[in-house]
Order: sequence, then C-alpha cells, then structure tokens
Amino acid sequence: MVLQLVFLMCPVGIAVALLRRNARAVPAGPAARGDGPERLLRWAAGLLSAQREEWGRAMLGELDHIDGRGRRWRFAVGCAGAALLLAPWGRAAAAVWALVVVAAGAIGVYAAVALRYRLGTGGWVWAVIALFFLVSFTVAAATLLRRPGVALPGLLGGLFVALAWLEVSGFTFYGVVAPRTAKWSPLIAMVVVPVLVGVAGTLWAGSAVAGRRIARLAAVSAGLGLYLYGTIAVAALGSGGPPGDPGATVGSTVGERLGINVIFDLAIIPLATATIGWAAAAATARIRPRLAATVVSVPLTAPGPAGTPSRDPATTWQEAGPAVRVRSWRRTAWLLLLCAAVAAAVFLAVVSGLRG
Repeated sequence: MVLQLVFLMCPVGIAVALLRRNARAVPAGPAARGDGPERLLRWAAGLLSAQREEWGRAMLGELDHIDGRGRRWRFAVGCAGAALLLAPWGRAAAAVWALVVVAAGAIGVYAAVALRYRLGTGGWVWAVIALFFLVSFTVAAATLLRRPGVALPGLLGGLFVALAWLEVSGFTFYGVVAPRTAKWSPLIAMVVVPVLVGVAGTLWAGSAVAGRRIARLAAVSAGLGLYLYGTIAVAALGSGGPPGDPGATVGSTVGERLGINVIFDLAIIPLATATIGWAAAAATARIRPRLAATVVSVPLTAPGPAGTPSRDPATTWQEAGPAVRVRSWRRTAWLLLLCAAVAAAVFLAVVSGLRG
C-alpha cells in the first residue's frame, strides 16, 4: 500500500510542477529565432564555465548564420554534445569525478558478484540495465553540477535522502537486503524528505529554477550512493542474511537481490525524490513569488555579423524575469485528464487495499 501511495505522489508532483512553473519568455533581440536548435544551444552554452564563455558566444553567433532546419539541428546537437563532454572546472569537477568513482565502483562490485556466484542471463541483463542507469545518472549529475548555486545544496540534499533511507534499513547490510515491511518509515523517506529537499533548496538558492535542479541533483546523487551501498551489502552477505524463497539456489537469491537494488535504488527512489522535490520547489516559488523571477545564470551575448558583440543579450527563459502565464485549452484538457487518471489510481489503490 505504501508503494501505491508513492507512485500516486509522482504524477501529482509532476502536475504541481508543471502547473506552477513560469511560462517561457520570448527570446530577446529582433534576430532571435527562438526555434529548437537555438534553445538547445543556449541551454548548452549555459553549462559552460566562465573560462569558456567566449566559446559559447561564438557558437550562438555561428548558429545565426546557418539556414535550414536540418543544418541548424546538426550544428546545435554537435555543439551541445561537445559542451557536455567538456570537463567542468573547480569544485564541480571534483564532485563529478567523485560520482564517476561511485558509479564505477557500483558496477565493478556488481560484476564481481556476478562472476563469483556465476549468475545466469538474467543477472547480466540486470547488469546492463544498471549500467544504463549509472551512465545516465552520471551525465545528468555532471550537467547539473555546472549550474551556479546547485552543487553544494544538491549534494547535501542527496546525502540527506541517502541517510534517511539508510535509517529505514537500520544502517546495516541486513536491513538493506531484508524486505521493506515497515508501513510509514519508507513513506516518510520517500515523500517528506524530498519535500524538505525541494523547499530548502529553493530557499537556499533563492530561485525556483535552482531549487528544481537541486532536487534533481539530490535524487541522482542519492540513487548512486544507495545503489553502491546496496550492492556492497549483497556482496558481503551473499545468500545469507534474511531468508529467501524456499528452494531457491544461491545464484537465484543473489541475482534477485541485485535486481531489487536496481529497481529501488536506481528507479523508484530517484523518481520519487526528483518529482516530489521538483513539485515542492515549484510550490515554494508559488508561495513566495519573488523566487520565481530570480536570475540564476549569466546571460550570453551572441556576436553580431561582423564578429562584434551584439547589443541584444541571448538570455534564456530563466533569466527573462517575470513572464505572463498563457492559458490554453490544451493546458486545461491536460489538467483534467491528469486529475481523472489520479482519481482512478486512487480508487484502484483503495480497492486493492481493502481487499488485502
């Protein structure tokens, strides 16, 4: 019943975040096209450090002279990929490498366990799934850590989330491997803690945009840490610890525990933390409207045709200040559809709970 309630909170959190976020502002400057390639390139330029700001301006200026939708998309995607692959500077670089070490350690421990207990095809399928999640989380964390004012509160939030879940397990390997039978402790760790992270991150950074990024960074960093801890717990206990299914072999018991770690630590916990924390940040900005208009990035100015800086800054929508909220029938229809889906899910959860 607890997991059903948590899964209900995820669409609710997404709905709150979508309804409370600011509308996207019109890009500044008469020459700005505001198409997909330009928005992607502005987002990628915002990831660059101050030392590479000139390169971001050059990319934006070059895009202004490229015609054709296909050519613009190819150029924007190539530049965005290069911006993501560039190593960050300073403390962000140290945090990125620390998360890379955590992810590499987790998949290394998994491979060692799989070889030791000679897991079958199912175990290696879980290894591929875990590798996909670990790589995705590392890239997402590297992107978020480049944003100003996000690294420290985001990592602290991830530590807070991880400690909350370890407290549920009693800070023991046995508790991590044992089935989660408590009713309210997981609910507090999966709902209340992300709300606190989203609210505290928004108030810390003074920006709703930064608060949402802090919640996402806390989700991915907590997921990486918890998965490493859980994989080490399986490696230490093997088939020992809590009793498994009757008649199950050692390999099947170990493989099942490794798969459960992937589901909980890399899917359920990060999803709930990110969505509920994101909604809490958006709701905090709604309560304190001045947080929704805070500038959190340095605007980039695209050079003019002759290579000289333009007078019109290429600001992103986060930097454009307060925007007018645009309501449409599509937004209303989406809200009604989402409310109907949530109501149906609540009804099914209550019926299943009453049936036992």
